[in-house]
Amino acid sequence: MDINQLKILDVIVNMKSFNKAAELCFVSTSTLTRQVTALEAEIGFPIFERSSFGVSLTPQGEIFYRQTQSIPWLYESAVNAARSTGLGKSKVRIGIFSYTRKAVAHACEILKEENANIDFSFVSCRFRDSRATLNSHRADLVLLAEIQNTDDRLFVLPVFRCSNSVIVPESHPLARRKGIRISELDGQTILVSAQTTDSRNFRTMRRLLEERCEHSTLLEYQHPDQADALCQLNGHPILSLDFLETNEGFVHLRLLDAPAVLIGAACRKEDCLQYRPLMERFRNHFIRSGGFEIIL
Repeated sequence: MDINQLKILDVIVNMKSFNKAAELCFVSTSTLTRQVTALEAEIGFPIFERSSFGVSLTPQGEIFYRQTQSIPWLYESAVNAARSTGLGKSKVRIGIFSYTRKAVAHACEILKEENANIDFSFVSCRFRDSRATLNSHRADLVLLAEIQNTDDRLFVLPVFRCSNSVIVPESHPLARRKGIRISELDGQTILVSAQTTDSRNFRTMRRLLEERCEHSTLLEYQHPDQADALCQLNGHPILSLDFLETNEGFVHLRLLDAPAVLIGAACRKEDCLQYRPLMERFRNHFIRSGGFEIIL
C-alpha cells in the first residue's frame, strides 16, 4: 500500500464514480481500477461495490476508509513541515478554476509581497470539483461559492457576499449602466457556464431568467474564452458573479434584483489551525480591495 492509493481511494469516495475520479486524477480509468484492485488484493477484502447508482463503499471498505483517511494528510504535513524548516518557506497549494484564476492569483501576489516566506502554487480544477480537490489533498486552500452547503469535512471562513451580474462588451448599449434589472435582458441570448449547472445559485438564476426574460435564449458555454468570443462578436451577455475579473474590453453589470452569493475560503478541517491565519489575510485583502459586502 502507498500514499497514492489512499489519495485515489478518497477521490473515488467523493466522486462516487471511477470514471470521474480518473478524470480528476488525470489517469485512465483502467489505471485507477488496477490500483484499487491491487490494494484490495493486499488487504484481503473488497473496498467498493458497484451498482446502477454508482460506486459505494462496502461495510469493510467504510471502516478501512475512515481509519486511513488522515494518513495522506499526515504524510504531506510531515513532508511540508520538513521542507519548510530546511528552506524557510511555507508551501501552499491554491485550487483555482477558470473564473477565479485572476482574482486569486492577484491576492496571492499581494500576500507574498507581505510575507516572502509563503510560496504559492496553483492547482487547476473545475468549478464543480473544487470541494473534491480539497478532500483529495490536491490543494490546501480553495475559494468557494455557495458555502452554506459545504462538506462537513471542510473548514470554511466566510469572506464576502457578491452580487450576481452579467458581463457585456464595452460597446454594448447597457455598458454605461452600473446595474440593471433582470427583465432588461429580455430578448437577448444569455451565455451561461455549462460547468455551473449543478450549483444552487445557477438554478435560482436560471429560474429568474426564465420567469423575467421570456423571449431570451440561454446558451451554455464550456470555457470562458468561448464565452468572451461570443460576447464580443454578438453582444451576448455572460451570466457571472461580480467579484470575478473581466478581460479588457468587458464590463460587469450588477443584477439589482438577483440574490447575492456567499463566498468563503476553505481548507480541510484538520488543517484549520495551520491555514486559518492565511485565510483571514485573504479576507483582509478583499476588504482592502473594496466593492464587497465583507462577512466578519
